[in-house]
Amino acid sequence: MKLLIDENLSPQLAAWANQQGLEASAAVYVGLQGKPDIQVWRYAYSQSRIVVTVNVGDFIQLAEGFELHPGVIAFREAGLDRKTQWERLQEAIRFVERHCAGDLTNQVLEVKRSGELVLHAIPEV
Repeated sequence: MKLLIDENLSPQLAAWANQQGLEASAAVYVGLQGKPDIQVWRYAYSQSRIVVTVNVGDFIQLAEGFELHPGVIAFREAGLDRKTQWERLQEAIRFVERHCAGDLTNQVLEVKRSGELVLHAIPEV
């Protein structure tokens, strides 16, 4: 599972994910800070990376416009400190590994709060 941590989340998440054996990068470290969402999306697509973001609406709309995408993990809670962000991301990763065999292709996993995760196929088939 490869992740791209959007700039609205702590870049520390990428470091922690890498320590766990995942391949993760932070938008702020790959030249995407302040870039439009479509550029972030295209980068994630070109690298086959799941976008991890709190910018839910914009990235769901982008997902709906593509026949194929690597997936989105969308946190519905804003204002989380980085420790809580990491807890939510770990929960999402475990969910994706358990229920999707690590593959979130054409799916959005919404993390509404701890213990409440909702998986959607986008675009719908």
